[in-house]
Amino acid sequence: MTNPEDLKKLEQKVAMGMPKHILIYGVLLWGIPTAIFYAAITPLFTGKGFIEALSFSLWAFPLGGIFYGLYSWLKTKNLLEKAKS
Repeated sequence: MTNPEDLKKLEQKVAMGMPKHILIYGVLLWGIPTAIFYAAITPLFTGKGFIEALSFSLWAFPLGGIFYGLYSWLKTKNLLEKAKS
């Protein structure tokens, strides 16, 4: 059972729509920070430089963020439907 605050948050996330949810939660809040983190630690473990790692990660991780955002959207919508029933 979810409390009213959680239900309101779920409703707000669903109300923003799928494309906006994917952009914000998948690309901006997951993909880009993950890309920067990857680029920062890659030189410590490989021979690649920061810029080389960043040039790869700034397209790869936001692309993966689209799939993460879609998963997050579907999960949020499912949780809202279960909470309302």
